[in-house]
Amino acid sequence: MQKIIVKVYRKNGLHIRIAATLITKLQNEIKNRKVLKNIFVEYKGKRVEVINLLSLVSLKIGQGEEFAICFDKAVPESILNEIKLFFEQIDQEDNRDSETDRLLMENSVILQEAIANLPNGMIVVNQENIITFVNEAAVRLLEIPSNQLLNQHADQVIPHSKLHEILQTGEIRIAEKQILKSYTILANRAPIFYDGKVIGAVAIFQDVSDLEKVSLELQREKELQERLNLVLESVSDLIAMTDEEGDFTYMNEQMREFLFKIDANESIVGLIGKREWKQLKVQNQSVYRVMNLLEDEAFITKINPVLIDAGFRGAVISLSPYNEMKSLLEKLELMEKRTEYLEQELSRHLGLDEAFQTIIGHSETLFESLSIASKVSKTNSTVLITGESGTGKELVARAIHESSKRQKGAFIRVNCAAIPYNLIESELFGHEKGAFTGAFKTHQGKFELANGGTIFLDEIGDLNFDLQAKLLRVLQEREIERVGGNRTIKLDVRVIAATNEDLHRLVQEGKFRADLYYRLNIIPIHLPALRNRKEDIPLLVDHFRQVYNGQLGKSIKRYEKGFLEAIGDYHWPGNIRELQNTIERAATLTEDGTLYCKDLPEYILNRDSSSFKIQLNGDLLPLEKYERQIFEHAAPNYPSYNQLARALGITHKTAASKLRKYQLEHLLGKNYQHS
Repeated sequence: MQKIIVKVYRKNGLHIRIAATLITKLQNEIKNRKVLKNIFVEYKGKRVEVINLLSLVSLKIGQGEEFAICFDKAVPESILNEIKLFFEQIDQEDNRDSETDRLLMENSVILQEAIANLPNGMIVVNQENIITFVNEAAVRLLEIPSNQLLNQHADQVIPHSKLHEILQTGEIRIAEKQILKSYTILANRAPIFYDGKVIGAVAIFQDVSDLEKVSLELQREKELQERLNLVLESVSDLIAMTDEEGDFTYMNEQMREFLFKIDANESIVGLIGKREWKQLKVQNQSVYRVMNLLEDEAFITKINPVLIDAGFRGAVISLSPYNEMKSLLEKLELMEKRTEYLEQELSRHLGLDEAFQTIIGHSETLFESLSIASKVSKTNSTVLITGESGTGKELVARAIHESSKRQKGAFIRVNCAAIPYNLIESELFGHEKGAFTGAFKTHQGKFELANGGTIFLDEIGDLNFDLQAKLLRVLQEREIERVGGNRTIKLDVRVIAATNEDLHRLVQEGKFRADLYYRLNIIPIHLPALRNRKEDIPLLVDHFRQVYNGQLGKSIKRYEKGFLEAIGDYHWPGNIRELQNTIERAATLTEDGTLYCKDLPEYILNRDSSSFKIQLNGDLLPLEKYERQIFEHAAPNYPSYNQLARALGITHKTAASKLRKYQLEHLLGKNYQHS
């Protein structure tokens, strides 16, 4: 890089005429524009293109000051000498033009200072979109230092400057809104013409951030006012506002119609009287009272004073029909009772362990059984699960295991009815090699495999009498001996047994050992038949529908009218297993997204074959009417579902559902008096 140091001796310094003469001389000597663009003037840390007259003059180089002319690209030595000679010659010139120079300098400085101190930002680019001038306001708004803007391509340092578009089209663009980092601006962009050609462009932008904030605030205020008006017009209460004299300044439509109806004037005094109004203004306290403003209707009246800077500025009055408020309070009391009931239900359901949440059903009878199972899962006690075939005994047994501390251990299921008599002992307790014909190697029994976990003995009622004694010993001693062996094996295993038989009856008939029965029956859990929990049928149907959607790759979403009714009317002797098979059949046969009655088995559709209706004649009433009368007479005397249920000998959930069914909830506790 070449550099020469030049000193200015002229009285007015490097003023506009001298700067223009220097640029003209350089352009005459150096025809290559790329070389010209790489000649800079450095002065007091600032660096500007020498051919940029505005930037050059803005340096304000005074008399006796030195500056450097830098050539980033090499030029002939003769040109350097020409520039030095130029400054020597102009310094030796007479003062013929001194007055002209002074005027030019003054006007140039005035123009520069005016532009520099504009509150609006200004950027000037040449015809190549290079920034040649930027004022302080632009630097502040763009938040980019001037040395990073000057002599840079505008589009590279100022995102969305759009000045290149002005250079291309020569069009003026006015008041375009633009979002910067911290400011919102309105930008005006215009081309600079000389001799009919575009030689540059200028952008002037105004900071409208504060105006934008005010505009947004005004918009929010307007929206808030509109919402408030909408609310006031939507409520059923009669609402009005007054000034300090009591004259209405606002009233909703309900209040306007009411005042017209009672022929009241446009002042609150016409409603409450002068005395009440004066008292409100003096005391500045809210007023509550019941007022008989119509012959057949009273109103709960509320008047609140409006205080601004501790001074009375008016009031807000609201009128609520007394009868409506009374009805609302009664409904609120009923809702509180419902909430109390739902909270009780929720607390009970939250008591179930997570493993039991997968069991489908909300019926009271099922929940009571699952509640016991959930509690006993935390212990090692032996459990006896009873219930008809297909009620989900194994599902509950697995849930007990998965909720217990043994969940990481094995869950071994044994169907005592499915194993031949001569193999059951070996299957349960294992055998040693050679213990009997065919025993070619040692075999671990189910109890050993379940060690550390849970063994589920299904159909325990079918276990032969002799083996019952050995099982009793295992339960008592917690140890086994393999068939053909003499070594005692200690066990840490939980036993869950299940049966669809009445074991107590089998004990009485001598078919089941009483001591084993009492050992198994430590924690009895009975699972209700599906016909006794029919409120769960829709939930189960929907669950199996989703299961077979996945398995069969279908998208069944609807039920034909009468489908669920037919399912609900059937007595389901095979319980959940039979229901599951029925839904699988219907899902397999359907050809669209609907489950149809025609795809149900004939014995389900033929209701008369499995059920009958009592025909009532004479003075007898249907059972439901008697039931309704019972609840109608009992409900007013008890304050809660629990107490009503205890009085009638039913569960609180049944009591709640019956009151809802007969629409008698409003009677609950009506005659009850606290003692």
